[in-house]
Amino acid sequence: MDPETVQQVPAAEEAGAKTAGARDYYFDSYAHFGIHEEMLKDTVRTLAYKNSILNNKHLFKDKIVLDVGCGTSILSMFAAKAGAKHVYGVDMSDIIHHAKKIVAENKLQDKITLIQGKMEDIILPVDKVDIIISEWMGYFLLYESYA
Repeated sequence: MDPETVQQVPAAEEAGAKTAGARDYYFDSYAHFGIHEEMLKDTVRTLAYKNSILNNKHLFKDKIVLDVGCGTSILSMFAAKAGAKHVYGVDMSDIIHHAKKIVAENKLQDKITLIQGKMEDIILPVDKVDIIISEWMGYFLLYESYA
């Protein structure tokens, strides 16, 4: 399958699921760049992710990596710089459009493919990945950059 081709799978409607507005609000809350800026400015956190990836290049070399909830794609770029063969970043939020610009500005568009959608709704353009990374804590677990 062409790595630029992504198929969408219709989401199954679950009994008792929240309203579309409530579901969308969660993802929309991450669409604003300011939230991501605060997370990136948390240097302890950002450097911890960076160091764990770049100090373990032997784990990423020539691997296919999936970045779940990639946001601005910072972890995707760390993985690419660590030697990943290719990185697929997935995010439902509209921040993915900013991420595509950031990846291009860093000249990593040949190593990183960004896909907008929910993990459970997309089909990756590869049969399997070797490594899954995610900055799963997000914005609401702890307030980033809080002194």
